[in-house]
Amino acid sequence: MTALATPSIRLFPTRTSPGVASVALRTIRPDDAGALQDFVRALAPVSRRMRFHAGVRELSESALRALTCTDECAHIAFVLTTTERGAERIVGEARYVVSGDGETAEFAIAVADAFQGLGLAQRLLAAVIDAARAAGLRWLVGEVLADNARMLAFVRRLGFAETTRGGLAPGLVRVERCVDLPLVVTQAAGSWGWAARRRVRRVLAAWRPSRVPAA
Repeated sequence: MTALATPSIRLFPTRTSPGVASVALRTIRPDDAGALQDFVRALAPVSRRMRFHAGVRELSESALRALTCTDECAHIAFVLTTTERGAERIVGEARYVVSGDGETAEFAIAVADAFQGLGLAQRLLAAVIDAARAAGLRWLVGEVLADNARMLAFVRRLGFAETTRGGLAPGLVRVERCVDLPLVVTQAAGSWGWAARRRVRRVLAAWRPSRVPAA
């Protein structure tokens, strides 16, 4: 299995408004530790619980190192970022870690609360699936909290099926998908049309630093 070489990919190339750049997809870097911590802290408590399966408020230093210092081979991670007045902000992250069998990887994904419902999670998961396929993997699996109905509906739309393979802890649902299957983009899953572009522009404009009250 070889390391992944993925350039920065501009998903939304049109500048939205002064001081707010496009949303971009790229692989994570070690110097993203601070931005990743800010991303996690900014998530609503329920969103952090759904992502980490625990009521964490922030990541430990060791967790930050583990999540940002990936080898781009057995552990690959992507982030969605915006650049606001020269400062880059993470608004989404997704990753996979290869299992011991060498053909299966477990994925995880999260999107900033203000950016949910815009199709960004699908873009992230598509990047993860493409990377897994390029690496020669066969299966992508994930463990979802049983009460995370939105995530379960999302992965089902993208071709994941529930499985009990390998055993499962109480309160969790395991989903799996063959990475060789084509990813069908549907309107329900957040197809990237003109309406979605307008929603992203509105969200980005609302996040402009000039609109945040001074402390």
